[in-house]
Amino acid sequence: MTVTAARTRSLLIIAAFAAIYIGWGTTYLANHFLLRELPPFAIATLRFAFAGGLALAWALVSGRAQLQRSDWGSAVIGSLLLISIGQGALLYANQYLPTGLLAMLYTTLPLWSVALEWLLGDRPPLWVLCGLALACAGIVLLMNKGLGTAATGQQWFAGSLVVAATLLWAIGAWWISRRPPFASRSLGLSLQMLIGAVLLGLFGLWHGDWQGVQLHSLSGPGWLWLAYLVLPVSLGVYPAYFWLLREVRPSLVSTFAFVNPLVALLLGYLLLNETLSLSALLACLATLAGVTLIIFGRR
Repeated sequence: MTVTAARTRSLLIIAAFAAIYIGWGTTYLANHFLLRELPPFAIATLRFAFAGGLALAWALVSGRAQLQRSDWGSAVIGSLLLISIGQGALLYANQYLPTGLLAMLYTTLPLWSVALEWLLGDRPPLWVLCGLALACAGIVLLMNKGLGTAATGQQWFAGSLVVAATLLWAIGAWWISRRPPFASRSLGLSLQMLIGAVLLGLFGLWHGDWQGVQLHSLSGPGWLWLAYLVLPVSLGVYPAYFWLLREVRPSLVSTFAFVNPLVALLLGYLLLNETLSLSALLACLATLAGVTLIIFGRR
């Protein structure tokens, strides 16, 4: 690889990490406003149905609708483990758990990713383990209002579901990183999103989310937030994420689970007039320091 090619690859990796760090971090804010008008599973179904449809249209118009046999395995795993279960567990648990605790539970994803790589014989360096410990300590400090002793069985079930979903996400990410790439990235992305939308829609139907949904009554800002989730977030961040899985270790990519709550916290402070205490700032710095150690330990 030439110096220019290596520099270009490094810049692309930095841009892709910025996309998943910031893009997925802003979904908390978008969902905050959309949940005022639509049930959670209706939001997720519409988001991935529109995004998947646009990706499919682009694949057909651009003549990149090639499909190979191995694509189906990656499409099914991606749609089931990363989109349906990953997003479905998040939305289900959001009904019973505080947002802060929910974000904290999702930070188990990097732990599962490192544990999976370690189990498969790739022992992480000491810097990575120190970074994980520091980042986890920062998140715990940031989200120190746990369930407590008054938690209901439903809350404990929701929390356990989220932890199980992060384990399945880590397995799915590791599996996809070792699969052959899609013959057409846009078609592969559309398959994952459309299958995921169908599964999320069926679960929403079972959960009763579609009763009384009237899209014509969705406000202008609501449509704008939905468009934001469809265009830059789904069609921009997911391709960056799947590309990164093939370029760097999945445990490194999974650090987005540490950074996303910090982005959500900062946006809440800037746009929703939420408080940002000194302890929260120190927790953010500790988490970012931990992520930095992980990145340099895995560079």
